[in-house]
Amino acid sequence: MENKQTRSINENRGLHGLAALDFKNLIRVKEENDQDGFDKLMQPILPDLKSYIAHRLSTSVRKGELPSGKYKVEDFVDELYLKAFEQIGEVDEEKDLHPWLFEKADELLNDAIVEEEFNEVFFKDIDKITKAEWEQMHEDFSNDGDGGLMLLEEFDDPSYPKYEYQLADVFVQESPEAEWIEKLNTEIGHGKIHQHIDMVLRRLPAPMRSIYDLAVNQGFKPYEIAKIKHISGHKVEQYLAKVRQNLQVSIEKRYPR
Repeated sequence: MENKQTRSINENRGLHGLAALDFKNLIRVKEENDQDGFDKLMQPILPDLKSYIAHRLSTSVRKGELPSGKYKVEDFVDELYLKAFEQIGEVDEEKDLHPWLFEKADELLNDAIVEEEFNEVFFKDIDKITKAEWEQMHEDFSNDGDGGLMLLEEFDDPSYPKYEYQLADVFVQESPEAEWIEKLNTEIGHGKIHQHIDMVLRRLPAPMRSIYDLAVNQGFKPYEIAKIKHISGHKVEQYLAKVRQNLQVSIEKRYPR
């Protein structure tokens, strides 16, 4: 189902700076109490962490969960440097470092963001929404400024990797839908597909959105996300399945075969 270009995009997601992080050197400069040296070693992974923080903050601001201008990405990054420096001893092995950093970023974000309640009404009735209603919903979404491809100004930094959702993120296995999916990719185009997926995802509460983001855009496995979120791997799998199920229904209703 995935072409070579799609596979290339997916393989590169979540890998920014990972190979450049030297766990032993981080431990060494920590033991030397060298905060500046520690910060320099952390810099290669900043694009991933900034992107993750910016994505969560921008979505919360757009949805009115946080006031615009009050919270800055750099403030969280500065706090993350300090937290990582102080608590790096919690990490036992190099392979645990990457998810641990995202876990610490999540802890900082969760201190500031008031999590929203799951929109049961939307998901209960999602299969009843007609194609015309989906189109109107998308028009309203775009007119409100939520559907633009650019982040809010305070999060619009070229150093943050920009991700575009694809059908391969929703229909993750080979299935009878493969021919229809290929047709959608050709006729609808990746831009409109991204906008639709983004529109539906924004109706999710922050925890579910960020779990999907960690899986799809950052390339973490469910057991790694479980460590970051302090929930069970089974719960992560449930959340991901629920998100993908509702994305699939929404796409099928809006773009019938």
